Amino acid sequence: MEQANQAMQSAMQPLLKLTQANMELLTQFSTSPEVMAQSMATAQNMLQQGQKSASGLAQSNAFAQLTQGILKNYTEFVTELSQSGMAALAQGQAEMVRRAQEAGGNVIDASTARSKRTR
Repeated sequence: MEQANQAMQSAMQPLLKLTQANMELLTQFSTSPEVMAQSMATAQNMLQQGQKSASGLAQSNAFAQLTQGILKNYTEFVTELSQSGMAALAQGQAEMVRRAQEAGGNVIDASTARSKRTR
């Protein structure tokens, strides 16, 4: 098993090295002054355009359907979550009652056994 693990690590090493090297290059590129300046200009332009189109989008039928769908999904999630929580509480309560009865029975059995020994 150990050899297989080492063989897998050896086989994956070139891919890991390539991935790490590419991530370093992408980080250098994305944080370069030229890219940062152009990104800021593009972001400002998109923000201005986005504000104009967002008001129209928020009033669209598609957005209303999206909102209704999200609300439906969250409602179902909360319902299922509460049902599973209630089921867990009911099971926990039943288990506590069973253990309390068992503990009470053990106390009674121990008391009975003690009283028989003292006679």
